[in-house]
Amino acid sequence: MKKLILVICMVCMGSLFSMSSMAWFGSPPPLGSAQCFTVLGASTVTNTGPTVVTGSVGVSPGTAITGFPPGKVVGGTTHASDATANAAQADAHAAYANLAAQPCATNLTGKVLGTTAGAVTLSPGVYCFNSSAQLTGTLTLNGSGVYIFKTGSTLITASNSSVVLTNGATAANVFWQIGSSATLGTNTVFVGSILALISDTVTTGASVNGRVFALTGAVTMDSNAITNAAPCAGSGGGGSGGGGGGQQCKDFTTGRGSFIGPSGSKAKFELEAGFKSGEDKNGSPHGDVTYSDDGFECLLRMKSTSVTAYLEKGPNSRRIQGTAEINGHEGTYQLDVSDDESGSDSFAIRLSNGYSASGHLKSGQIEIDKRCQNSNDH
Repeated sequence: MKKLILVICMVCMGSLFSMSSMAWFGSPPPLGSAQCFTVLGASTVTNTGPTVVTGSVGVSPGTAITGFPPGKVVGGTTHASDATANAAQADAHAAYANLAAQPCATNLTGKVLGTTAGAVTLSPGVYCFNSSAQLTGTLTLNGSGVYIFKTGSTLITASNSSVVLTNGATAANVFWQIGSSATLGTNTVFVGSILALISDTVTTGASVNGRVFALTGAVTMDSNAITNAAPCAGSGGGGSGGGGGGQQCKDFTTGRGSFIGPSGSKAKFELEAGFKSGEDKNGSPHGDVTYSDDGFECLLRMKSTSVTAYLEKGPNSRRIQGTAEINGHEGTYQLDVSDDESGSDSFAIRLSNGYSASGHLKSGQIEIDKRCQNSNDH
């Protein structure tokens, strides 16, 4: 009899442990037909500039999708308040409710993602904010599994902020349940599916590897790269699984050249960074970057000591981040480079000492070796 009771208790404890683990780590919401959409608005979907959306674009119950062209929809179609968009919006509401109901494992209220200790590098789990959430700097999602972020009100990202995927983390398993509205700051590199109760604003140059859904309001875009986080199994159009943010495109970028720096004099750079076949170090990016601006009384010199992130912002642009020696002191750097086949290449740099510079090249070039891990693009 005692043995039987012991076995029953062990089974009960095992079940409780299993349920607790599921609550702790969370589970992906059932997206249904909404998985086929990359951008989905309720009232309107508007775009300014050469945005590229990989996957389908829809709006329901509203009827207006504007700004395509100059924007492009690749690998998908547009649906304005038709049966497909209506079903997707209903499924998006169900997915939002599923996320809202999942228990919070870690409350990050008062912390700033990417900056505050305890919110810079995160493992799979369910994270919540009682009201607003902010992202500045670089947030690293480390390890395979599901990541769920829940906010009571808004999500706001700072300009040039980043979300980085490492050690098996994938954009398809990152979800943001936003209690009101989401605003992605200029040149943000973002990862995950955003389900905002009201609206989404994706500002100039921001990129998303995931989805951007607004359940009752508008989606507003401006010169962005937005790519579905996972291939679509349905008939409404789909994504490619690569591009738009995170460490997705395992290619290599090289470049050297000059442009006019903030000092008014020539600023020079040389770089090679990314992933080279047969040379990857434990699946991590690597390379070297040097930069100088001779126009200041105290000459500026930067030499990288590591490459910690290599992110795809769009088809022809990459973000490179890492540590560096800046005028003999330890620091960090962030580069945004573009390989513009129809015009002059561009280069932007931000250093931890406060220095920043950007411009189109006056001499030299930037080359992206387009061999993406998740596509047949060569």
